[in-house]
Amino acid sequence: MSKIYKKNGFLIKTFQSKELVKKLRKIVKKHFNKNENYYINLPRKKFSKIALKCQEEINKSNFIEKFHLTEKKTIKELVKNEIPLYSNSGYLRVVRPKSKQKINSSENLGWHRETFYSKRKFIKSATNIWLPILNTRKENMLQYIPNSHKIPDKKIIRRRVRVKDYKIKKNSAEHKLGYVYAPKKIKKGVNLNKKTKFVLKSNQYVAFSAMLIHGNGENNTNKIRFAYNFGLLAKNKLKNQSRRLDSRNHEYIEF
Repeated sequence: MSKIYKKNGFLIKTFQSKELVKKLRKIVKKHFNKNENYYINLPRKKFSKIALKCQEEINKSNFIEKFHLTEKKTIKELVKNEIPLYSNSGYLRVVRPKSKQKINSSENLGWHRETFYSKRKFIKSATNIWLPILNTRKENMLQYIPNSHKIPDKKIIRRRVRVKDYKIKKNSAEHKLGYVYAPKKIKKGVNLNKKTKFVLKSNQYVAFSAMLIHGNGENNTNKIRFAYNFGLLAKNKLKNQSRRLDSRNHEYIEF
């Protein structure tokens, strides 16, 4: 299994417990309990505040710890029998339909890898865990560039860009949902035409390298897409570094 992860930069696995995702769906439906069009037509700031409350409840539900307990075998192989560390909080990835939401471009993250937004050396060894919750289809699935985890950072030229109507402020609800306030765009070094999508069933998740170029998961359906993700790192990769923070400044914790 670790050979597949090393070769492809990702691994798709089926959950050992279906109850885990069911609990996430229950939390999402609790916070998004009105007609779908109501949420689709909300201004981004109001929509983000609702999504943030949902994210906070998911994080308080100890989902990540439960994931650790049920997926021990897979995690053990991913960290090569080392002690696994997890981001102490995850992100609810909510993307409204592109066709119905003119500002939807700011609700999905552009092409990136985690080192674009962190200078900590151990981030290169981190793994992202991404899982679908509701309304995930081929038309709104997370995208990636095959074999891009093998491209050295120094060969990828990226620049900070200003996007019209983006205006995400640091520490705002949008920022706390994982949207970047200073987005960067790849200018050279990656062939984005090779893009493809992860193919996941509702009871599966993907573990992928923090170095894999990913993102740009536009929602081309008529439903709001819900997913969740968090970080994973082998403890030995930290070495003597005192700041155990992931690329989004979440502390890495041990269960």
